[in-house]
Parts: sequence; C-alpha cells; structure tokens
Amino acid sequence: MINVVIIEDDPMVSMITKKIINSHKEFNVVKTFSDGNGVVDYLIKNKIELIILDMYLPDTEGLEILKTLRREDIVKKFYVNTIFVTASNDIIHIEKAFKYGIVDYLIKPFEFERLEEALNRYLAKKLAASSHPPVLTQKELDNLYHKGNSLPKLDKDLPKGISEKTLEKVLETLKSDPSKKWSSKEIADILTSSTVTVKKYLDYLAEIGTIRSDISYGTVGRPEVKYKIKH
Repeated sequence: MINVVIIEDDPMVSMITKKIINSHKEFNVVKTFSDGNGVVDYLIKNKIELIILDMYLPDTEGLEILKTLRREDIVKKFYVNTIFVTASNDIIHIEKAFKYGIVDYLIKPFEFERLEEALNRYLAKKLAASSHPPVLTQKELDNLYHKGNSLPKLDKDLPKGISEKTLEKVLETLKSDPSKKWSSKEIADILTSSTVTVKKYLDYLAEIGTIRSDISYGTVGRPEVKYKIKH
C-alpha cells in the first residue's frame, strides 16, 4: 500500500482528489493538509511515499515545500514523490517543479482520468524499478524511464499477441486526426479489423503512455471508451 498525503487548500478539490486516489487499491490517503503548516515534519516522521501538492497555499507555495524536501540533509534520509495538482500554468513554475524531480504536473481544472493516469504511471514505474537489479544496463534504463515516449522498435519487445505492424497502423490512424477522440469501432472500421482486436492495441498504447483513454457518454448515457493521441 502506497501512503499518500494531499496538500490542497480547496476542500472540494481535496475531497475529490482523495476519492479518486482511494478508489485504487494500491493507494491510501492517510492525511490531508489545507496549508503548509506542519507538512514537512509530518512527511518525514511518517515516511510518506507520495504527495499531491498544490502550488498556491494560504501560507506558502508548493515549490517552497518541495524545495525543503529536496534539501540534501533530508534527501539522504527520506525521498517523497510528488504530483502537482494546481491552477498554476506558469512555465517558470512548471520548469522549477520538474527540476526538483516531480512525477507529474496536472493543471486545474483537470479531468479525473488524467489523475488516474498519473497514478497508474507512477505505480507502473515503481513496480518496474523494484523488479530490476540495483545496477542497470542502458536498455533497462531506457525501458524503465522512457517507455511511454515512443513505440517499441522490435517485435520481441512487444507483449504476446501484439504485432508491430498492426500497432503502427493503429497509431497512424490516431495521428491522422490528433485532436479527435477515437472509439475502437471507428478505428476498426478504417483498418477493416475487429473491434476487439483494435481495442487490445489501443489499451496497450494507453498502458505505455503513448495515448490517453477517456470515458465518454453517448446520447443514451451508455459509457464508451475514447482514445486520443498525446501531443
């Protein structure tokens, strides 16, 4: 179980974020803060693994909290992973946040699926890292930290039942209209393939972070998964 702390001054956002996180069996929100008072001491004392951090708090900025957590004397004993969830879309804030080594940066208002994507990506890398030896080869490092940036180059790198040629066709279709949210049926019709087969490829691309998936509700309210290429 991954213990999570939310630092967010908006009670509604804090509540919704907590609900999303606790819906995942691997994560558990153990505490929420509405300002920066006592945050650092609590995180260190309880060895919290992941925090959801707002940029603008009543008494401080999220970057100041993160800066403190990245002090050499603290990092030697304890390292907390961070996902920013904030209204700040200032490029200076964003660049500074990533320089301090964050997992992800979500701009409010965010889609619930985007937070779930960040959590899943964090969990996948954590599990992958735990399965590797303490010393990595270049290929192992690339697979661990750059997996979502491009398609695997060789069939042997793909899961069983996933063909590189078909994968490229699915991706090319998605790229033909990058702003569009595609259903598996729409792509299946273009490729003259079965919806089940195409969905398998789309789910794989979403899993490795190449595309994103969102739930869409039709006119009769029936949910349907739509897929969109990441820019």
